[in-house]
Amino acid sequence: MFIVITGLDGSGTSTIAEKLHKMDTGSYLFHTPGEIFSDRKVMDKEVRKVSQNAHYLYYLSSVVYLSDYIKKYIDYKNCNVYCVRYLIDTVVSHRVAGLDVKLEYDQYNILKPDLTIFVTLSEEIRQKRITNRGKSFLDYVLDEEETRRAFLREFTKQMEKNSIIFDNGIDEVDKKLSKLYLARISRKK
Repeated sequence: MFIVITGLDGSGTSTIAEKLHKMDTGSYLFHTPGEIFSDRKVMDKEVRKVSQNAHYLYYLSSVVYLSDYIKKYIDYKNCNVYCVRYLIDTVVSHRVAGLDVKLEYDQYNILKPDLTIFVTLSEEIRQKRITNRGKSFLDYVLDEEETRRAFLREFTKQMEKNSIIFDNGIDEVDKKLSKLYLARISRKK
């Protein structure tokens, strides 16, 4: 399976992905944008101010690159591949910024996820987590309540039938992840 893990920054997407990857021997874990697209700070602060289109194309190109990389080098039909952030994140972020973009996998022959996991948790806990790790540019953008709500509305609109919501609250997260893995992921192997 190709599994995308998404959610608001600070919701625990990377942690959830890492835990699922560790449960799943022989799986792969990726992030978009990946290391090859390493200068996000310049893109998010400078390029974004001048051109939302250029900003969108940067993130879109990282998704297309990863999709092509997986199709070329990973036997994704015989092992699970986890990806933190993907096309849905690129589309949601840029729709909130005012671009009329769509969640279209076919246009660039982008690998479509078999499962999308949207990680959620209370805003209070999310704020504690991002404060502890140090806030990024997007964290400050999401501090504005109306912007955060716009992101959540767009995620809801863009989530497809193969999507689930995972509550990353403080109670029994590892137990909930094991159940999710056994119910939705391991049985597909």
